[in-house]
Amino acid sequence: MIRFRHVVETTSPADVEILRSARLLFRHAFPYEPEGIDRIVRFLENRAQLDFEPILLVSLDRKNSLTGLCFVFYFREIRFGYLQYIASDPERPQRGIGGALYEAIRELLIAKGARGLLLDIPPVDADKLEDVSRLPINRKRWKFYERYGARIIEGTEWDVTPNPRNAYYLTTLVLDPLGRVPKLSRAQARRAVRRILQTQYGYEPGDAFVERVANSFRDDPVRLRIPKRVSPPKRIATVGRIRPIKIVVSDGHVIHHLKEKGYVERPVRVRQILRGLEGVATERIPVKHFPDRHILAVHDPKLVSYLRAVCARLDEKAIVYPEVFPIRRPERAPKALEDRAGYFCADTFTPLTHNAWPAARRAVDVALTAAELVADGERFAYAICRPPGHHAERRIFGGFCFLNNSAIAANYLAAGGKRVALLDIDYHHGNGAQDIFYNRADVLTLSIHGHPRHAYPNFSGYGDERGEGAGEGFNRNWPLEPPVDDARYLRVLDEALRAVLRFRPSYLVVSFGLDIMKGDPTGSFEVSTAGLKSIAERIGQLYLPTLVVQEGGYAVRNLRIGARSFFGALEDVWFQDRAVARSPIPLEKKPARG
Repeated sequence: MIRFRHVVETTSPADVEILRSARLLFRHAFPYEPEGIDRIVRFLENRAQLDFEPILLVSLDRKNSLTGLCFVFYFREIRFGYLQYIASDPERPQRGIGGALYEAIRELLIAKGARGLLLDIPPVDADKLEDVSRLPINRKRWKFYERYGARIIEGTEWDVTPNPRNAYYLTTLVLDPLGRVPKLSRAQARRAVRRILQTQYGYEPGDAFVERVANSFRDDPVRLRIPKRVSPPKRIATVGRIRPIKIVVSDGHVIHHLKEKGYVERPVRVRQILRGLEGVATERIPVKHFPDRHILAVHDPKLVSYLRAVCARLDEKAIVYPEVFPIRRPERAPKALEDRAGYFCADTFTPLTHNAWPAARRAVDVALTAAELVADGERFAYAICRPPGHHAERRIFGGFCFLNNSAIAANYLAAGGKRVALLDIDYHHGNGAQDIFYNRADVLTLSIHGHPRHAYPNFSGYGDERGEGAGEGFNRNWPLEPPVDDARYLRVLDEALRAVLRFRPSYLVVSFGLDIMKGDPTGSFEVSTAGLKSIAERIGQLYLPTLVVQEGGYAVRNLRIGARSFFGALEDVWFQDRAVARSPIPLEKKPARG
Protein backbone atom coordinates (compact mmCIF):
# COMPACT_ATOMS: atom_id res chain seq x y z
CA MET A 1 0.00 0.00 0.00
CA ILE A 2 1.21 3.50 -0.81
CA ARG A 3 -0.21 6.78 0.41
CA PHE A 4 0.76 10.39 -0.06
CA ARG A 5 1.25 13.40 2.15
CA HIS A 6 1.41 17.02 1.04
CA VAL A 7 3.91 18.58 3.43
CA VAL A 8 2.73 22.13 4.12
CA GLU A 9 4.05 22.83 7.60
CA THR A 10 7.43 21.99 9.14
CA THR A 11 6.73 22.07 12.87
CA SER A 12 4.39 19.19 13.74
CA PRO A 13 6.06 15.99 15.04
CA ALA A 14 4.86 14.05 11.98
CA ASP A 15 6.27 16.62 9.57
CA VAL A 16 9.55 16.88 11.47
CA GLU A 17 10.00 13.11 11.13
CA ILE A 18 9.06 13.19 7.44
CA LEU A 19 11.57 15.96 6.74
CA ARG A 20 14.28 14.07 8.61
CA SER A 21 13.68 11.04 6.38
CA ALA A 22 13.41 13.29 3.32
CA ARG A 23 16.88 14.68 3.99
CA LEU A 24 18.37 11.19 4.04
CA LEU A 25 16.56 10.08 0.88
CA PHE A 26 17.33 13.32 -0.95
CA ARG A 27 21.06 13.20 -0.22
CA HIS A 28 21.15 9.58 -1.32
CA ALA A 29 19.28 10.33 -4.55
CA PHE A 30 21.02 13.67 -5.33
CA PRO A 31 24.54 13.41 -3.85
CA TYR A 32 25.82 16.19 -6.15
CA GLU A 33 23.56 18.82 -4.53
CA PRO A 34 22.82 17.75 -0.93
CA GLU A 35 21.94 21.32 0.02
CA GLY A 36 18.81 21.15 -2.18
CA ILE A 37 16.64 19.65 0.55
CA ASP A 38 17.56 22.44 2.98
CA ARG A 39 16.43 24.96 0.37
CA ILE A 40 13.11 23.12 0.03
CA VAL A 41 12.59 23.29 3.80
CA ARG A 42 13.32 27.02 3.79
CA PHE A 43 10.70 27.48 1.08
CA LEU A 44 8.14 25.64 3.21
CA GLU A 45 9.02 27.65 6.32
CA ASN A 46 8.61 30.95 4.46
CA ARG A 47 5.78 30.03 2.11
CA ALA A 48 3.64 33.00 3.20
CA GLN A 49 6.29 35.41 1.87
CA LEU A 50 6.82 33.67 -1.49
CA ASP A 51 5.30 34.66 -4.82
CA PHE A 52 4.93 31.01 -5.81
CA GLU A 53 3.68 27.87 -4.09
CA PRO A 54 6.27 25.29 -3.03
CA ILE A 55 4.73 21.80 -3.25
CA LEU A 56 6.48 18.95 -1.47
CA LEU A 57 4.63 15.65 -1.96
CA VAL A 58 5.96 12.52 -0.30
CA SER A 59 4.98 8.86 -0.51
CA LEU A 60 4.76 6.62 2.54
CA ASP A 61 4.44 2.87 2.96
CA ARG A 62 2.20 0.89 5.28
CA LYS A 63 4.61 1.45 8.17
CA ASN A 64 4.65 5.22 7.55
CA SER A 65 8.21 5.07 6.22
CA LEU A 66 9.17 7.54 3.50
CA THR A 67 9.54 5.91 0.09
CA GLY A 68 9.78 8.88 -2.26
CA LEU A 69 9.50 12.62 -2.70
CA CYS A 70 8.55 15.12 -5.38
CA PHE A 71 9.06 18.90 -5.33
CA VAL A 72 7.35 21.37 -7.65
CA PHE A 73 7.25 25.14 -7.98
CA TYR A 74 3.68 26.16 -8.80
CA PHE A 75 3.25 29.62 -10.31
CA ARG A 76 -0.38 30.41 -9.63
CA GLU A 77 -0.56 33.57 -11.74
CA ILE A 78 0.32 31.65 -14.93
CA ARG A 79 -1.06 28.26 -13.78
CA PHE A 80 2.08 26.32 -14.63
CA GLY A 81 4.19 24.08 -12.45
CA TYR A 82 7.89 23.30 -12.72
CA LEU A 83 9.12 19.90 -11.56
CA GLN A 84 12.45 20.38 -9.80
CA TYR A 85 12.97 17.01 -8.09
CA ILE A 86 11.38 13.57 -8.10
CA ALA A 87 13.03 10.54 -6.50
CA SER A 88 12.14 7.23 -4.93
CA ASP A 89 14.14 5.40 -2.31
CA PRO A 90 17.23 4.02 -4.13
CA GLU A 91 17.05 0.95 -1.90
CA ARG A 92 13.55 0.11 -3.20
CA PRO A 93 14.01 0.02 -7.00
CA GLN A 94 11.42 -1.19 -9.49
CA ARG A 95 8.45 -0.83 -7.16
CA GLY A 96 6.50 1.76 -9.13
CA ILE A 97 7.00 4.45 -6.47
CA GLY A 98 8.30 7.06 -8.92
CA GLY A 99 5.38 6.48 -11.28
CA ALA A 100 2.87 6.69 -8.44
CA LEU A 101 4.43 9.94 -7.22
CA TYR A 102 4.38 11.47 -10.67
CA GLU A 103 0.75 10.50 -11.17
CA ALA A 104 -0.12 11.96 -7.76
CA ILE A 105 1.58 15.30 -8.44
CA ARG A 106 -0.18 15.50 -11.82
CA GLU A 107 -3.53 14.95 -10.11
CA LEU A 108 -2.74 17.60 -7.53
CA LEU A 109 -1.82 20.15 -10.20
CA ILE A 110 -4.90 19.32 -12.26
CA ALA A 111 -7.03 19.88 -9.14
CA LYS A 112 -5.43 23.32 -8.74
CA GLY A 113 -6.38 24.20 -12.31
CA ALA A 114 -2.85 24.02 -13.76
CA ARG A 115 -2.48 24.36 -17.54
CA GLY A 116 0.67 22.26 -17.62
CA LEU A 117 3.82 21.01 -15.93
CA LEU A 118 7.26 21.97 -17.24
CA LEU A 119 10.39 19.95 -16.48
CA ASP A 120 13.90 19.62 -17.82
CA ILE A 121 15.62 16.31 -18.44
CA PRO A 122 19.11 15.28 -19.62
CA PRO A 123 19.49 15.59 -23.40
CA VAL A 124 18.13 12.78 -25.55
CA ASP A 125 19.99 13.93 -28.69
CA ALA A 126 23.55 12.69 -29.18
CA ASP A 127 24.83 16.05 -30.50
CA LYS A 128 23.98 17.70 -27.18
CA LEU A 129 25.87 15.19 -25.02
CA GLU A 130 29.55 15.20 -24.13
CA ASP A 131 29.32 11.62 -22.89
CA VAL A 132 27.23 9.69 -25.43
CA SER A 133 27.33 6.62 -23.20
CA ARG A 134 24.61 8.39 -21.19
CA LEU A 135 22.26 8.40 -24.17
CA PRO A 136 20.42 5.09 -23.45
CA ILE A 137 19.63 5.98 -19.83
CA ASN A 138 18.57 9.50 -20.82
CA ARG A 139 16.20 8.14 -23.45
CA LYS A 140 14.79 5.62 -21.00
CA ARG A 141 14.05 8.48 -18.60
CA TRP A 142 12.37 10.44 -21.40
CA LYS A 143 10.17 7.45 -22.30
CA PHE A 144 8.77 7.56 -18.77
CA TYR A 145 7.42 11.10 -19.24
CA GLU A 146 6.40 10.50 -22.85
CA ARG A 147 3.93 7.87 -21.63
CA TYR A 148 1.97 10.70 -19.96
CA GLY A 149 1.74 12.76 -23.14
CA ALA A 150 4.79 14.97 -22.44
CA ARG A 151 6.42 16.64 -25.45
CA ILE A 152 9.94 18.02 -25.97
CA ILE A 153 10.08 21.78 -26.70
CA GLU A 154 12.17 22.61 -29.77
CA GLY A 155 13.60 25.67 -31.52
CA THR A 156 14.80 27.66 -28.50
CA GLU A 157 18.03 28.58 -26.73
CA TRP A 158 17.11 26.50 -23.67
CA ASP A 159 19.02 23.45 -24.90
CA VAL A 160 21.63 25.41 -26.89
CA THR A 161 23.04 28.06 -24.52
CA PRO A 162 24.45 26.48 -21.33
CA ASN A 163 23.16 27.90 -18.04
CA PRO A 164 26.08 29.32 -16.02
CA ARG A 165 24.21 28.65 -12.77
CA ASN A 166 23.61 25.02 -13.66
CA ALA A 167 27.33 24.24 -14.02
CA TYR A 168 26.93 24.82 -17.80
CA TYR A 169 25.03 21.55 -18.22
CA LEU A 170 22.59 21.46 -21.10
CA THR A 171 19.10 20.14 -20.44
CA THR A 172 16.02 19.52 -22.56
CA LEU A 173 12.82 21.40 -21.67
CA VAL A 174 9.63 19.32 -21.67
CA LEU A 175 5.92 20.16 -21.44
CA ASP A 176 3.47 17.77 -19.80
CA PRO A 177 0.03 19.18 -20.77
CA LEU A 178 -1.64 17.27 -17.90
CA GLY A 179 -4.13 15.54 -20.16
CA ARG A 180 -4.92 18.66 -22.20
CA VAL A 181 -4.17 19.24 -25.88
CA PRO A 182 -0.36 19.66 -26.01
CA LYS A 183 -0.12 23.36 -26.81
CA LEU A 184 1.92 26.22 -25.34
CA SER A 185 1.66 29.82 -26.50
CA ARG A 186 4.75 31.97 -26.93
CA ALA A 187 3.60 34.40 -24.23
CA GLN A 188 2.96 31.58 -21.75
CA ALA A 189 6.35 30.03 -22.48
CA ARG A 190 8.25 33.28 -22.04
CA ARG A 191 6.56 34.04 -18.72
CA ALA A 192 7.13 30.50 -17.48
CA VAL A 193 10.81 30.44 -18.49
CA ARG A 194 11.47 33.75 -16.74
CA ARG A 195 9.77 32.47 -13.57
CA ILE A 196 11.69 29.18 -13.65
CA LEU A 197 15.11 30.75 -14.14
CA GLN A 198 14.51 33.44 -11.54
CA THR A 199 13.03 31.09 -8.93
CA GLN A 200 15.24 28.06 -9.48
CA TYR A 201 18.55 29.79 -10.14
CA GLY A 202 18.18 33.17 -8.47
CA TYR A 203 18.48 35.36 -11.56
CA GLU A 204 17.27 38.94 -11.24
CA PRO A 205 14.44 40.20 -13.46
CA GLY A 206 15.85 41.51 -16.72
CA ASP A 207 19.05 39.47 -16.52
CA ALA A 208 20.67 39.21 -19.95
CA PHE A 209 20.88 35.40 -19.92
CA VAL A 210 17.25 35.05 -18.84
CA GLU A 211 16.05 37.45 -21.52
CA ARG A 212 18.12 35.73 -24.20
CA VAL A 213 16.54 32.36 -23.39
CA ALA A 214 13.00 33.71 -22.93
CA ASN A 215 13.04 35.75 -26.14
CA SER A 216 14.31 32.74 -28.08
CA PHE A 217 10.79 31.31 -27.88
CA ARG A 218 9.66 32.79 -31.22
CA ASP A 219 7.18 30.21 -32.53
CA ASP A 220 3.55 30.79 -31.56
CA PRO A 221 2.44 28.29 -30.45
CA VAL A 222 5.75 26.90 -29.27
CA ARG A 223 7.12 24.07 -31.43
CA LEU A 224 6.71 20.65 -29.80
CA ARG A 225 8.53 17.57 -31.07
CA ILE A 226 6.26 15.06 -32.77
CA PRO A 227 6.71 11.59 -31.23
CA LYS A 228 8.07 8.88 -33.49
CA ARG A 229 5.26 6.59 -32.41
CA VAL A 230 1.96 8.30 -31.73
CA SER A 231 0.18 6.52 -28.90
CA PRO A 232 -2.46 7.73 -26.45
CA PRO A 233 -1.09 9.13 -23.18
CA LYS A 234 -1.09 6.89 -20.13
CA ARG A 235 -4.50 6.97 -18.49
CA ILE A 236 -4.68 7.55 -14.76
CA ALA A 237 -7.09 5.40 -12.73
CA THR A 238 -10.43 7.17 -12.37
CA VAL A 239 -10.50 6.58 -8.61
CA GLY A 240 -7.42 8.78 -8.36
CA ARG A 241 -4.63 8.95 -5.85
CA ILE A 242 -5.66 12.45 -4.87
CA ARG A 243 -9.13 13.96 -4.86
CA PRO A 244 -9.83 17.68 -4.43
CA ILE A 245 -12.00 18.95 -1.62
CA LYS A 246 -15.24 20.26 -3.05
CA ILE A 247 -15.97 23.90 -2.17
CA VAL A 248 -19.17 25.86 -2.72
CA VAL A 249 -19.29 29.65 -2.59
CA SER A 250 -21.62 32.25 -4.04
CA ASP A 251 -20.70 35.67 -5.34
CA GLY A 252 -24.12 36.76 -4.12
CA HIS A 253 -22.79 37.33 -0.61
CA VAL A 254 -21.08 40.56 -1.74
CA ILE A 255 -24.38 42.45 -1.83
CA HIS A 256 -24.54 42.09 1.96
CA HIS A 257 -21.97 44.78 2.70
CA LEU A 258 -22.51 47.09 5.65
CA LYS A 259 -19.86 49.77 5.89
CA GLU A 260 -20.93 50.69 9.39
CA LYS A 261 -18.04 51.21 11.79
CA GLY A 262 -17.40 48.08 13.85
CA TYR A 263 -19.39 45.74 11.57
CA VAL A 264 -16.74 43.07 11.07
CA GLU A 265 -18.81 40.61 9.00
CA ARG A 266 -17.51 41.91 5.66
CA PRO A 267 -17.11 40.54 2.09
CA VAL A 268 -13.31 40.52 2.48
CA ARG A 269 -13.71 37.50 4.74
CA VAL A 270 -14.60 35.24 1.80
CA ARG A 271 -11.85 36.68 -0.40
CA GLN A 272 -9.24 35.93 2.24
CA ILE A 273 -10.50 32.37 2.75
CA LEU A 274 -10.29 31.74 -0.99
CA ARG A 275 -6.74 33.13 -1.03
CA GLY A 276 -5.81 30.69 1.71
CA LEU A 277 -7.28 27.79 -0.25
CA GLU A 278 -5.07 28.52 -3.27
CA GLY A 279 -2.51 26.12 -1.83
CA VAL A 280 -5.01 23.29 -1.37
CA ALA A 281 -6.44 20.84 -3.90
CA THR A 282 -10.02 22.07 -4.26
CA GLU A 283 -12.75 21.98 -6.87
CA ARG A 284 -15.34 24.74 -6.95
CA ILE A 285 -18.90 23.51 -7.46
CA PRO A 286 -21.68 25.76 -8.83
CA VAL A 287 -24.44 26.72 -6.41
CA LYS A 288 -27.82 25.05 -6.90
CA HIS A 289 -31.14 26.51 -5.82
CA PHE A 290 -33.21 24.56 -3.28
CA PRO A 291 -36.87 25.08 -2.37
CA ASP A 292 -37.94 26.95 0.76
CA ARG A 293 -39.26 23.78 2.38
CA HIS A 294 -35.73 23.02 3.64
CA ILE A 295 -35.68 26.36 5.46
CA LEU A 296 -39.21 25.97 6.82
CA ALA A 297 -38.32 22.54 8.21
CA VAL A 298 -35.92 24.32 10.57
CA HIS A 299 -37.23 27.89 11.03
CA ASP A 300 -40.60 29.27 12.11
CA PRO A 301 -42.54 30.36 9.01
CA LYS A 302 -43.27 33.70 10.71
CA LEU A 303 -39.53 34.46 10.95
CA VAL A 304 -38.96 33.49 7.32
CA SER A 305 -41.91 35.56 6.08
CA TYR A 306 -40.82 38.54 8.15
CA LEU A 307 -37.24 38.56 6.88
CA ARG A 308 -38.37 38.27 3.28
CA ALA A 309 -40.99 41.01 3.65
CA VAL A 310 -39.01 43.59 5.63
CA CYS A 311 -35.90 43.33 3.44
CA ALA A 312 -37.98 43.70 0.28
CA ARG A 313 -39.63 46.81 1.71
CA LEU A 314 -36.41 48.62 2.67
CA ASP A 315 -34.69 50.85 0.13
CA GLU A 316 -31.06 50.22 -0.74
CA LYS A 317 -29.70 52.73 1.81
CA ALA A 318 -31.98 51.92 4.73
CA ILE A 319 -30.66 50.10 7.81
CA VAL A 320 -32.94 48.86 10.57
CA TYR A 321 -31.42 48.09 13.96
CA PRO A 322 -33.66 46.27 16.49
CA GLU A 323 -34.49 48.62 19.36
CA VAL A 324 -37.49 47.27 21.29
CA PHE A 325 -37.65 43.67 22.56
CA PRO A 326 -41.01 42.16 23.68
CA ILE A 327 -39.88 40.51 26.93
CA ARG A 328 -43.12 41.12 28.92
CA ARG A 329 -45.74 40.47 26.23
CA PRO A 330 -44.19 38.21 23.55
CA GLU A 331 -47.65 37.41 22.18
CA ARG A 332 -48.08 41.04 21.07
CA ALA A 333 -46.07 41.98 17.97
CA PRO A 334 -45.82 45.58 16.69
CA LYS A 335 -47.66 46.35 13.47
CA ALA A 336 -44.91 48.18 11.56
CA LEU A 337 -42.31 45.88 10.03
CA GLU A 338 -39.44 48.12 11.13
CA ASP A 339 -40.72 48.14 14.74
CA ARG A 340 -41.10 44.37 14.69
CA ALA A 341 -37.35 43.72 14.26
CA GLY A 342 -36.83 43.22 18.01
CA TYR A 343 -39.62 40.64 18.06
CA PHE A 344 -37.48 38.33 15.92
CA CYS A 345 -33.92 39.43 16.83
CA ALA A 346 -31.74 38.53 19.81
CA ASP A 347 -29.42 41.56 19.83
CA THR A 348 -28.83 45.12 18.65
CA PHE A 349 -25.98 44.51 16.19
CA THR A 350 -27.62 42.43 13.45
CA PRO A 351 -29.24 45.09 11.27
CA LEU A 352 -31.65 44.47 8.46
CA THR A 353 -31.05 45.87 4.99
CA HIS A 354 -32.53 45.50 1.54
CA ASN A 355 -29.91 42.82 0.75
CA ALA A 356 -29.89 40.85 4.02
CA TRP A 357 -32.58 38.36 2.96
CA PRO A 358 -31.31 37.59 -0.58
CA ALA A 359 -27.76 37.13 0.72
CA ALA A 360 -28.90 34.88 3.57
CA ARG A 361 -31.14 32.91 1.20
CA ARG A 362 -28.21 32.36 -1.15
CA ALA A 363 -26.05 31.19 1.76
CA VAL A 364 -28.64 28.49 2.45
CA ASP A 365 -28.31 27.32 -1.16
CA VAL A 366 -24.52 27.19 -0.70
CA ALA A 367 -24.88 24.98 2.39
CA LEU A 368 -27.45 22.69 0.78
CA THR A 369 -25.39 22.32 -2.41
CA ALA A 370 -22.44 21.17 -0.30
CA ALA A 371 -24.69 18.91 1.80
CA GLU A 372 -25.99 17.26 -1.36
CA LEU A 373 -22.38 16.54 -2.41
CA VAL A 374 -21.73 14.79 0.91
CA ALA A 375 -24.99 12.87 0.68
CA ASP A 376 -23.97 11.73 -2.81
CA GLY A 377 -20.68 10.29 -1.56
CA GLU A 378 -18.14 13.10 -1.28
CA ARG A 379 -15.78 12.66 1.65
CA PHE A 380 -15.40 16.41 2.35
CA ALA A 381 -17.31 19.46 1.17
CA TYR A 382 -16.84 23.06 2.30
CA ALA A 383 -19.72 25.55 2.22
CA ILE A 384 -18.26 29.07 2.37
CA CYS A 385 -21.40 30.73 3.67
CA ARG A 386 -21.83 34.42 4.17
CA PRO A 387 -23.66 35.70 6.12
CA PRO A 388 -22.98 33.02 8.73
CA GLY A 389 -25.85 31.19 10.41
CA HIS A 390 -25.12 29.33 13.63
CA HIS A 391 -26.71 31.94 15.96
CA ALA A 392 -30.06 31.85 14.13
CA GLU A 393 -32.58 29.91 16.23
CA ARG A 394 -35.92 28.50 15.13
CA ARG A 395 -37.73 31.84 15.45
CA ILE A 396 -34.92 34.34 16.19
CA PHE A 397 -32.05 35.81 14.19
CA GLY A 398 -28.95 37.52 15.61
CA GLY A 399 -25.16 37.47 15.89
CA PHE A 400 -24.77 38.47 12.19
CA CYS A 401 -26.90 35.38 11.37
CA PHE A 402 -30.33 35.33 9.69
CA LEU A 403 -30.86 31.69 8.66
CA ASN A 404 -29.05 28.73 10.20
CA ASN A 405 -27.06 27.28 7.30
CA SER A 406 -25.49 24.45 9.33
CA ALA A 407 -28.77 23.37 10.91
CA ILE A 408 -30.63 23.45 7.58
CA ALA A 409 -27.87 21.29 6.06
CA ALA A 410 -27.88 18.89 9.03
CA ASN A 411 -31.65 18.50 8.81
CA TYR A 412 -31.32 17.81 5.06
CA LEU A 413 -28.74 15.08 5.74
CA ALA A 414 -30.91 13.57 8.49
CA ALA A 415 -33.70 12.78 6.00
CA GLY A 416 -34.70 9.14 5.79
CA GLY A 417 -33.72 8.31 9.35
CA LYS A 418 -30.00 9.12 9.08
CA ARG A 419 -28.08 10.24 12.17
CA VAL A 420 -26.10 13.45 11.98
CA ALA A 421 -23.56 14.92 14.39
CA LEU A 422 -23.30 18.72 14.30
CA LEU A 423 -20.04 19.89 15.87
CA ASP A 424 -19.68 23.65 16.41
CA ILE A 425 -16.05 24.80 16.73
CA ASP A 426 -16.73 28.52 16.38
CA TYR A 427 -15.58 30.63 19.35
CA HIS A 428 -19.20 31.46 20.18
CA HIS A 429 -21.84 29.00 21.34
CA GLY A 430 -23.91 27.36 18.60
CA ASN A 431 -27.17 28.44 20.20
CA GLY A 432 -29.09 28.14 16.94
CA ALA A 433 -28.53 24.41 16.45
CA GLN A 434 -29.09 23.80 20.16
CA ASP A 435 -32.48 25.52 20.01
CA ILE A 436 -33.52 23.84 16.74
CA PHE A 437 -32.55 20.27 17.68
CA TYR A 438 -33.01 20.41 21.47
CA ASN A 439 -35.91 17.93 21.40
CA ARG A 440 -34.50 15.60 18.75
CA ALA A 441 -32.41 12.46 19.03
CA ASP A 442 -31.40 12.10 15.37
CA VAL A 443 -29.08 15.12 15.40
CA LEU A 444 -26.38 15.24 18.07
CA THR A 445 -25.37 18.87 18.71
CA LEU A 446 -21.99 19.61 20.28
CA SER A 447 -20.39 23.02 20.86
CA ILE A 448 -16.95 24.04 22.15
CA HIS A 449 -16.94 27.77 22.88
CA GLY A 450 -16.00 30.69 25.09
CA HIS A 451 -17.86 30.63 28.39
CA PRO A 452 -21.23 32.45 28.07
CA ARG A 453 -20.43 34.37 31.26
CA HIS A 454 -18.16 36.44 29.02
CA ALA A 455 -18.86 35.47 25.42
CA TYR A 456 -21.84 35.99 23.09
CA PRO A 457 -24.65 34.88 23.17
CA ASN A 458 -24.25 35.02 26.98
CA PHE A 459 -27.53 33.28 27.87
CA SER A 460 -26.91 29.82 26.43
CA GLY A 461 -24.07 27.36 26.13
CA TYR A 462 -23.74 26.18 29.72
CA GLY A 463 -22.65 22.65 30.48
CA ASP A 464 -25.96 21.59 32.06
CA GLU A 465 -27.96 22.19 28.85
CA ARG A 466 -28.35 18.58 27.66
CA GLY A 467 -31.57 18.51 25.61
CA GLU A 468 -35.20 17.81 26.49
CA GLY A 469 -37.78 15.12 25.78
CA ALA A 470 -36.61 12.79 23.03
CA GLY A 471 -33.47 14.93 22.75
CA GLU A 472 -32.35 14.55 26.33
CA GLY A 473 -28.66 13.67 26.34
CA PHE A 474 -28.19 14.63 22.68
CA ASN A 475 -26.92 18.17 23.29
CA ARG A 476 -23.44 18.78 24.72
CA ASN A 477 -21.64 22.02 25.56
CA TRP A 478 -18.04 22.68 26.56
CA PRO A 479 -17.90 26.31 27.80
CA LEU A 480 -14.25 27.31 28.30
CA GLU A 481 -12.75 30.10 30.37
CA PRO A 482 -9.46 31.54 29.11
CA PRO A 483 -6.65 30.77 28.67
CA VAL A 484 -7.32 28.24 25.91
CA ASP A 485 -4.22 27.22 23.94
CA ASP A 486 -3.75 24.39 21.44
CA ALA A 487 -3.19 21.70 24.04
CA ARG A 488 -6.28 22.54 26.08
CA TYR A 489 -8.51 22.91 23.04
CA LEU A 490 -7.40 19.57 21.64
CA ARG A 491 -8.10 17.80 24.95
CA VAL A 492 -11.67 19.10 24.88
CA LEU A 493 -12.03 18.31 21.19
CA ASP A 494 -10.99 14.71 21.82
CA GLU A 495 -13.78 14.43 24.39
CA ALA A 496 -16.30 15.83 21.90
CA LEU A 497 -15.12 13.46 19.16
CA ARG A 498 -15.50 10.51 21.49
CA ALA A 499 -19.13 11.58 21.90
CA VAL A 500 -19.44 11.64 18.11
CA LEU A 501 -18.07 8.11 17.88
CA ARG A 502 -20.50 6.85 20.53
CA PHE A 503 -23.37 8.40 18.57
CA ARG A 504 -22.36 6.53 15.37
CA PRO A 505 -23.59 9.12 12.86
CA SER A 506 -23.90 8.73 9.12
CA TYR A 507 -22.66 12.29 8.55
CA LEU A 508 -20.70 14.98 10.37
CA VAL A 509 -21.46 18.69 9.98
CA VAL A 510 -18.83 21.10 11.33
CA SER A 511 -19.78 24.71 12.08
CA PHE A 512 -16.35 26.15 11.38
CA GLY A 513 -15.25 29.39 13.03
CA LEU A 514 -11.75 30.81 12.61
CA ASP A 515 -12.45 33.15 15.51
CA ILE A 516 -10.89 30.51 17.81
CA MET A 517 -7.49 31.66 16.54
CA LYS A 518 -5.24 33.95 18.53
CA GLY A 519 -5.84 37.59 17.67
CA ASP A 520 -9.49 37.43 16.61
CA PRO A 521 -11.26 40.65 17.70
CA THR A 522 -14.35 38.76 18.92
CA GLY A 523 -12.67 35.87 20.80
CA SER A 524 -10.16 35.13 23.53
CA PHE A 525 -8.83 31.68 22.52
CA GLU A 526 -5.21 31.30 21.42
CA VAL A 527 -5.38 28.47 18.90
CA SER A 528 -2.48 28.58 16.40
CA THR A 529 -2.23 27.40 12.79
CA ALA A 530 -0.55 24.24 14.09
CA GLY A 531 -3.52 23.76 16.41
CA LEU A 532 -5.96 24.17 13.53
CA LYS A 533 -4.04 21.56 11.60
CA SER A 534 -4.35 19.13 14.52
CA ILE A 535 -8.07 19.88 14.81
CA ALA A 536 -8.56 19.08 11.13
CA GLU A 537 -6.51 15.88 11.36
CA ARG A 538 -8.61 14.63 14.27
CA ILE A 539 -11.85 15.43 12.47
CA GLY A 540 -10.64 13.91 9.21
CA GLN A 541 -9.46 10.72 10.88
CA LEU A 542 -13.02 9.95 11.96
CA TYR A 543 -13.45 8.93 8.29
CA LEU A 544 -17.00 10.27 8.24
CA PRO A 545 -18.55 12.05 5.26
CA THR A 546 -18.01 15.61 6.48
CA LEU A 547 -19.61 18.93 5.60
CA VAL A 548 -17.76 22.02 6.83
CA VAL A 549 -19.87 25.19 6.99
CA GLN A 550 -18.18 28.57 7.41
CA GLU A 551 -19.28 30.58 10.43
CA GLY A 552 -17.17 33.24 12.19
CA GLY A 553 -13.60 34.51 12.03
CA TYR A 554 -12.93 38.22 11.70
CA ALA A 555 -9.16 38.75 11.68
CA VAL A 556 -8.34 38.99 7.98
CA ARG A 557 -4.90 37.36 8.14
CA ASN A 558 -6.24 34.52 10.31
CA LEU A 559 -8.88 33.73 7.70
CA ARG A 560 -6.21 33.23 5.05
CA ILE A 561 -3.64 31.25 7.02
CA GLY A 562 -6.27 29.43 9.06
CA ALA A 563 -8.15 28.15 5.99
CA ARG A 564 -4.86 27.01 4.46
CA SER A 565 -3.81 25.16 7.61
CA PHE A 566 -7.17 23.50 8.31
CA PHE A 567 -8.00 22.38 4.78
CA GLY A 568 -4.40 21.54 3.99
CA ALA A 569 -4.58 19.04 6.82
CA LEU A 570 -7.90 17.64 5.54
CA GLU A 571 -6.25 17.37 2.14
CA ASP A 572 -3.48 15.27 3.71
CA VAL A 573 -6.07 12.91 5.18
CA TRP A 574 -7.76 12.70 1.77
CA PHE A 575 -4.44 11.78 0.14
CA GLN A 576 -4.36 8.56 2.11
CA ASP A 577 -5.00 5.29 0.35
CA ARG A 578 -8.70 4.78 -0.41
CA ALA A 579 -8.65 1.47 1.43
CA VAL A 580 -7.82 3.34 4.63
CA ALA A 581 -10.27 6.16 4.07
CA ARG A 582 -13.43 4.48 5.23
CA SER A 583 -15.48 4.91 8.34
CA PRO A 584 -14.53 2.56 11.18
CA ILE A 585 -17.87 3.26 12.84
CA PRO A 586 -20.53 0.52 12.66
CA LEU A 587 -23.47 2.57 11.43
CA GLU A 588 -26.13 -0.12 11.63
CA LYS A 589 -26.25 -0.37 15.41
CA LYS A 590 -28.67 1.55 17.62
CA PRO A 591 -27.14 4.90 18.67
CA ALA A 592 -26.04 5.35 22.25
CA ARG A 593 -27.50 8.33 24.07
CA GLY A 594 -25.18 11.32 23.99
